[in-house]
Amino acid sequence: MWNYAHSAHGDDEDVDVTGDDAVRGHIVVFGFQGVGRRIVRQLSDTGHRIVVVDPDADATQQEDLQRWGVQFLAGYGHSEDTLEAAGVEQALAVLCVTDDDVMNIRLALLVRDVSARVRIVVRMANASVGTALHEIALPGAVLNVAQLASQSFVEVAVNRTTHAIDLGGTEFLIATLSNTETGTFRSTWGDLAPIAVQPADGSPLESCPGRDHPVEPGDVVTLVGTSREFGRLGLQPATEQATATGPSLRRRMREALAAMSDAVDRPFRVAFAVLSALAIISIVILTSGYQEPDGTKMDVLDAVYFTSETIATVNFGDFYFRDQSTWLRVWAILLILLGATLVALATALLTNALVSRRLAQSLGRQRLTGMKDHIVVIGLGAVGSKVAIDLHDAGYDVAIIDGGDGQRFIPQMRAARIPVLIGEATLPETQAAAGVHRAAGVAVLTSDDLVNIETGLAVRSVVGDRPVPIALRVFSRNLARVIGAGLDAGIARSIAELASPWFVGAALGLDVLGTFYVGSVPFMAARLTVHEGGGLDGITLQDLGARARVVAIERSAGPGGLEYPPRRDTRLLAGDSAFLVGQYGDLLDLLQRA
Repeated sequence: MWNYAHSAHGDDEDVDVTGDDAVRGHIVVFGFQGVGRRIVRQLSDTGHRIVVVDPDADATQQEDLQRWGVQFLAGYGHSEDTLEAAGVEQALAVLCVTDDDVMNIRLALLVRDVSARVRIVVRMANASVGTALHEIALPGAVLNVAQLASQSFVEVAVNRTTHAIDLGGTEFLIATLSNTETGTFRSTWGDLAPIAVQPADGSPLESCPGRDHPVEPGDVVTLVGTSREFGRLGLQPATEQATATGPSLRRRMREALAAMSDAVDRPFRVAFAVLSALAIISIVILTSGYQEPDGTKMDVLDAVYFTSETIATVNFGDFYFRDQSTWLRVWAILLILLGATLVALATALLTNALVSRRLAQSLGRQRLTGMKDHIVVIGLGAVGSKVAIDLHDAGYDVAIIDGGDGQRFIPQMRAARIPVLIGEATLPETQAAAGVHRAAGVAVLTSDDLVNIETGLAVRSVVGDRPVPIALRVFSRNLARVIGAGLDAGIARSIAELASPWFVGAALGLDVLGTFYVGSVPFMAARLTVHEGGGLDGITLQDLGARARVVAIERSAGPGGLEYPPRRDTRLLAGDSAFLVGQYGDLLDLLQRA
């Protein structure tokens, strides 16, 4: 049994939990909140000794750690005593996964100062800082949770069931399709390798079945292969929408006019309407009543001209009313007084509208209102902004609704010409302004799980029976399963489930290439190096005995290149890189054998 210590929250009161026997080859995790919890849970299943350092872990969290067999140290990571007590210098890897970027940077620098060889994995939300920190983390990694999870939300929002991954410089597609024939994977789908099958009868999903596994009409199958192999079967699974050329000139003019209309308030519209009515009445009176000494009537153009110059108080003296009838001269006086007053009033109201912030807000509102078949992103946080930019770069029209918490990302959205509407996303008025009822997809990505569920239900009631995909961001994987099983609020994706394998893989030396979902089950694509004398050295694929698919092999000897597709009698050799796809646990089991 490990020795669990509970220290006071002070830099000088950390307790050495390692005891007399130094802990070596273990993994230290700084941070047990949020994604850190899921990372620790997955690491605890790998058989490695885990030490968690977190000054804010409550009693319930500490009980979870003890139940998982994880060592706990209630100290501050930036304390030298804590670093020594955690055995950082002898650790296999150190993960800095607190919710504070500055703290993670500080921890990474301190750990690297203690040990030049330890693998450091850093959670970093700021991409620019992450790039600068990369050299310090080597042979570890610097990872951005928003970047790791964004593609999964994009795929749900655009209803795309194809995931593209790069294996050794070759693009492979993982596509989910409906099976229409009775047979086996080999007879029905040729060289495409099976990743999963969801039987039509509702049986549990089968992960990485063999090529001779039977399939029936109505089964939903997930396959991996190159685009050429899909093409041989007459299939062209889409991965991205064609890049858009941008809004047309007509649409931009319509949006600008609509924005200007919404920018000005009701008093200005009333004043402008009265001024317009005055001009029309003046034109009618002048064309019917004004008469030159020679009997010539004023035509419409002259009437418009005279009305305009009079209202504008210019009056070039082109027309004279001295010889006109009394009632017409009275009208000229009224036109001058009313016109000047209304012009001054309208100008003041318009100036007030233009100098206010409402113009920028209404511009976003009107651009949102004018959209159709667009993707609505709700929540402009780190994840929401990344998903919006990814959708925009892929050629989709994107609109954003934010409650006001994402102000720091608004300049980025403006630079990309992505409209942002500030408002409560559950209100019908906000949804109508954003054109949710005309959207092709919705991604609900605020940082609050319950708010996302409530918003998803509100959006579902608006879109009605239309098959509009709704992507929901949730943290808890259990909550994601509950939503998928019994609540029609959308398709839930767990941030922790998507991001944690990258951190675990980076800590253990597994090169994670991508995470994605097959139905409600998370899968992972990774690259695994076969070590000399390890459990995979010299083994054939048919003897792996794991529910994981070896998609391709990059040989360390011979002519090089990618060996694809591998056969059952293909043998793994030391130095080879195996490209694998499977569920997290299965791939981690293979990693332990390697």
